[in-house]
Amino acid sequence: MRVPQTLALFKALSFASVLALVAFGAPVLAEDEQDPPYRPTLFSCGTDPEQDRSFLNLSAIELDYNSYTDLRFERIEDDGDRVVYSFPGEGIDTKTAFLFSHSDGPEGYLVSVRWVDGGRNYVYYSLAIPPDPDVEDDAGGGAAGLVISQDGQLIDQVDCAERPYMFISYMRDAMSCDTDNPYGLAACEEYSVKRETPLDVETIGIVP
Repeated sequence: MRVPQTLALFKALSFASVLALVAFGAPVLAEDEQDPPYRPTLFSCGTDPEQDRSFLNLSAIELDYNSYTDLRFERIEDDGDRVVYSFPGEGIDTKTAFLFSHSDGPEGYLVSVRWVDGGRNYVYYSLAIPPDPDVEDDAGGGAAGLVISQDGQLIDQVDCAERPYMFISYMRDAMSCDTDNPYGLAACEEYSVKRETPLDVETIGIVP
Protein backbone atom coordinates (compact mmCIF):
# COMPACT_ATOMS: atom_id res chain seq x y z
CA MET A 1 0.00 0.00 0.00
CA ARG A 2 1.18 3.51 -0.65
CA VAL A 3 2.21 5.91 2.08
CA PRO A 4 -0.27 8.83 2.24
CA GLN A 5 0.99 11.86 0.33
CA THR A 6 0.23 13.97 3.37
CA LEU A 7 3.38 12.72 5.12
CA ALA A 8 5.35 15.04 2.86
CA LEU A 9 2.83 17.85 2.97
CA PHE A 10 2.69 17.81 6.76
CA LYS A 11 6.47 17.59 7.26
CA ALA A 12 6.89 21.34 7.63
CA LEU A 13 4.33 21.55 10.44
CA SER A 14 5.40 21.34 14.05
CA PHE A 15 4.00 18.62 16.27
CA ALA A 16 3.16 21.23 18.90
CA SER A 17 1.09 23.21 16.40
CA VAL A 18 -0.91 20.15 15.47
CA LEU A 19 -1.78 19.44 19.09
CA ALA A 20 -2.64 23.08 19.73
CA LEU A 21 -5.08 23.12 16.83
CA VAL A 22 -6.59 19.85 18.00
CA ALA A 23 -7.40 21.46 21.31
CA PHE A 24 -8.42 24.94 20.27
CA GLY A 25 -9.09 25.24 16.55
CA ALA A 26 -11.99 24.64 14.21
CA PRO A 27 -12.73 25.99 10.76
CA VAL A 28 -15.69 28.20 9.97
CA LEU A 29 -17.36 26.60 6.97
CA ALA A 30 -19.71 28.45 4.68
CA GLU A 31 -23.31 27.45 5.26
CA ASP A 32 -26.81 28.69 4.59
CA GLU A 33 -27.89 30.84 7.50
CA GLN A 34 -31.50 30.31 6.46
CA ASP A 35 -31.22 26.55 6.99
CA PRO A 36 -31.22 25.83 10.74
CA PRO A 37 -30.07 24.23 12.88
CA TYR A 38 -26.47 25.33 13.02
CA ARG A 39 -23.99 22.48 12.48
CA PRO A 40 -20.53 23.26 13.92
CA THR A 41 -17.55 21.31 12.63
CA LEU A 42 -15.98 18.58 14.76
CA PHE A 43 -13.37 17.23 12.31
CA SER A 44 -12.44 18.80 8.98
CA CYS A 45 -9.62 19.13 6.46
CA GLY A 46 -9.07 20.44 2.95
CA THR A 47 -8.20 17.93 0.24
CA ASP A 48 -7.19 20.27 -2.59
CA PRO A 49 -3.48 21.21 -2.23
CA GLU A 50 -3.72 24.10 -4.71
CA GLN A 51 -7.18 25.62 -4.25
CA ASP A 52 -9.49 25.54 -1.25
CA ARG A 53 -12.31 23.88 -3.18
CA SER A 54 -12.63 20.40 -1.67
CA PHE A 55 -12.78 19.11 1.87
CA LEU A 56 -13.83 16.35 4.25
CA ASN A 57 -16.12 17.48 7.02
CA LEU A 58 -17.69 15.87 10.06
CA SER A 59 -20.29 18.12 11.68
CA ALA A 60 -22.98 17.80 14.35
CA ILE A 61 -25.89 19.65 15.91
CA GLU A 62 -25.01 21.24 19.24
CA LEU A 63 -27.63 20.50 21.87
CA ASP A 64 -26.03 22.63 24.55
CA TYR A 65 -22.51 23.48 25.65
CA ASN A 66 -20.17 20.54 24.89
CA SER A 67 -23.05 18.25 23.87
CA TYR A 68 -23.54 17.14 20.25
CA THR A 69 -25.89 14.89 18.30
CA ASP A 70 -26.94 14.06 14.73
CA LEU A 71 -23.42 13.69 13.32
CA ARG A 72 -22.93 13.92 9.56
CA PHE A 73 -19.89 13.24 7.40
CA GLU A 74 -19.60 14.80 3.95
CA ARG A 75 -17.00 14.78 1.22
CA ILE A 76 -17.52 18.03 -0.66
CA GLU A 77 -16.00 19.45 -3.83
CA ASP A 78 -16.37 22.55 -6.03
CA ASP A 79 -16.63 25.15 -3.27
CA GLY A 80 -19.32 23.23 -1.45
CA ASP A 81 -21.62 23.01 -4.46
CA ARG A 82 -21.24 19.25 -4.95
CA VAL A 83 -21.54 16.62 -2.23
CA VAL A 84 -19.63 13.57 -3.41
CA TYR A 85 -20.50 11.40 -0.43
CA SER A 86 -22.63 11.86 2.68
CA PHE A 87 -23.33 9.62 5.67
CA PRO A 88 -25.63 8.64 7.32
CA GLY A 89 -29.11 8.66 5.82
CA GLU A 90 -32.39 9.44 7.53
CA GLY A 91 -33.41 7.54 10.63
CA ILE A 92 -29.96 6.27 11.58
CA ASP A 93 -28.72 6.67 15.15
CA THR A 94 -25.43 8.51 14.66
CA LYS A 95 -24.30 7.72 18.21
CA THR A 96 -23.93 4.08 17.19
CA ALA A 97 -23.19 4.62 13.48
CA PHE A 98 -19.94 6.52 14.13
CA LEU A 99 -17.21 4.72 16.08
CA PHE A 100 -14.31 6.46 17.83
CA SER A 101 -10.88 5.33 19.00
CA HIS A 102 -7.47 6.91 19.68
CA SER A 103 -4.01 5.69 20.57
CA ASP A 104 -0.50 7.01 21.01
CA GLY A 105 2.96 5.63 20.39
CA PRO A 106 6.35 6.30 18.78
CA GLU A 107 4.75 6.70 15.34
CA GLY A 108 2.44 9.42 16.62
CA TYR A 109 -0.99 10.17 18.08
CA LEU A 110 -3.76 8.53 16.03
CA VAL A 111 -7.42 9.58 16.06
CA SER A 112 -9.80 7.36 14.12
CA VAL A 113 -13.50 7.65 13.27
CA ARG A 114 -15.00 4.60 11.56
CA TRP A 115 -18.39 3.73 10.11
CA VAL A 116 -19.80 1.01 7.86
CA ASP A 117 -21.82 1.83 4.75
CA GLY A 118 -22.84 -0.64 2.05
CA GLY A 119 -20.56 -3.32 3.47
CA ARG A 120 -17.51 -1.08 3.27
CA ASN A 121 -15.49 0.37 6.15
CA TYR A 122 -14.88 4.12 6.08
CA VAL A 123 -12.12 5.45 8.34
CA TYR A 124 -11.56 9.19 8.75
CA TYR A 125 -8.26 9.55 10.60
CA SER A 126 -5.52 11.90 11.73
CA LEU A 127 -1.98 10.93 12.73
CA ALA A 128 0.16 13.58 14.44
CA ILE A 129 3.79 12.49 14.05
CA PRO A 130 6.36 13.72 16.62
CA PRO A 131 9.80 14.99 15.62
CA ASP A 132 12.43 12.36 14.84
CA PRO A 133 15.12 12.66 17.56
CA ASP A 134 17.72 11.27 15.15
CA VAL A 135 17.11 14.01 12.57
CA GLU A 136 18.43 17.49 13.32
CA ASP A 137 15.77 20.22 13.30
CA ASP A 138 13.04 17.75 12.39
CA ALA A 139 9.66 19.37 13.09
CA GLY A 140 7.55 16.25 12.95
CA GLY A 141 4.53 16.05 10.69
CA GLY A 142 1.35 14.13 10.14
CA ALA A 143 -1.02 12.33 7.84
CA ALA A 144 -4.79 12.42 7.61
CA GLY A 145 -7.62 11.52 5.31
CA LEU A 146 -10.43 9.13 4.46
CA VAL A 147 -9.70 5.45 3.79
CA ILE A 148 -12.31 3.10 2.31
CA SER A 149 -11.75 -0.65 2.48
CA GLN A 150 -13.59 -3.93 2.22
CA ASP A 151 -12.44 -7.36 3.41
CA GLY A 152 -8.97 -5.99 4.10
CA GLN A 153 -8.54 -4.51 0.62
CA LEU A 154 -8.09 -0.80 -0.06
CA ILE A 155 -10.96 0.56 -2.20
CA ASP A 156 -10.17 4.26 -2.21
CA GLN A 157 -8.21 6.88 -0.26
CA VAL A 158 -8.66 10.65 -0.05
CA ASP A 159 -5.70 12.43 1.55
CA CYS A 160 -5.95 15.67 3.48
CA ALA A 161 -3.79 18.39 2.00
CA GLU A 162 -3.55 20.24 5.30
CA ARG A 163 -3.57 19.48 8.99
CA PRO A 164 -7.11 18.72 10.16
CA TYR A 165 -9.11 20.67 12.70
CA MET A 166 -10.57 18.48 15.45
CA PHE A 167 -12.53 18.57 18.68
CA ILE A 168 -11.49 15.17 19.97
CA SER A 169 -13.32 15.18 23.29
CA TYR A 170 -16.60 16.18 21.62
CA MET A 171 -16.27 13.42 19.02
CA ARG A 172 -15.52 10.86 21.71
CA ASP A 173 -18.64 11.83 23.66
CA ALA A 174 -20.89 11.96 20.59
CA MET A 175 -19.89 8.52 19.23
CA SER A 176 -19.77 4.93 20.37
CA CYS A 177 -16.48 3.18 21.04
CA ASP A 178 -14.87 1.35 18.15
CA THR A 179 -14.09 -1.87 20.00
CA ASP A 180 -12.82 -3.47 16.78
CA ASN A 181 -9.27 -2.37 17.59
CA PRO A 182 -6.36 -4.12 19.37
CA TYR A 183 -7.05 -2.32 22.67
CA GLY A 184 -10.83 -2.55 23.02
CA LEU A 185 -12.56 -0.07 25.32
CA ALA A 186 -9.20 1.30 26.51
CA ALA A 187 -8.83 3.06 23.13
CA CYS A 188 -11.95 5.13 23.82
CA GLU A 189 -11.13 6.58 27.21
CA GLU A 190 -10.42 10.27 27.79
CA TYR A 191 -6.68 9.68 27.62
CA SER A 192 -5.38 7.76 24.62
CA VAL A 193 -4.15 4.21 25.10
CA LYS A 194 -0.43 3.54 24.62
CA ARG A 195 0.17 1.26 21.67
CA GLU A 196 1.97 -1.96 22.50
CA THR A 197 2.89 -2.85 18.91
CA PRO A 198 4.33 -0.68 16.10
CA LEU A 199 1.84 1.12 13.89
CA ASP A 200 2.03 0.41 10.15
CA VAL A 201 1.40 3.86 8.70
CA GLU A 202 0.85 2.43 5.22
CA THR A 203 -2.19 0.43 6.32
CA ILE A 204 -3.98 2.94 8.57
CA GLY A 205 -7.71 2.70 8.00
CA ILE A 206 -7.68 -0.63 6.13
CA VAL A 207 -9.98 -2.91 8.11
CA PRO A 208 -9.47 -6.69 7.80
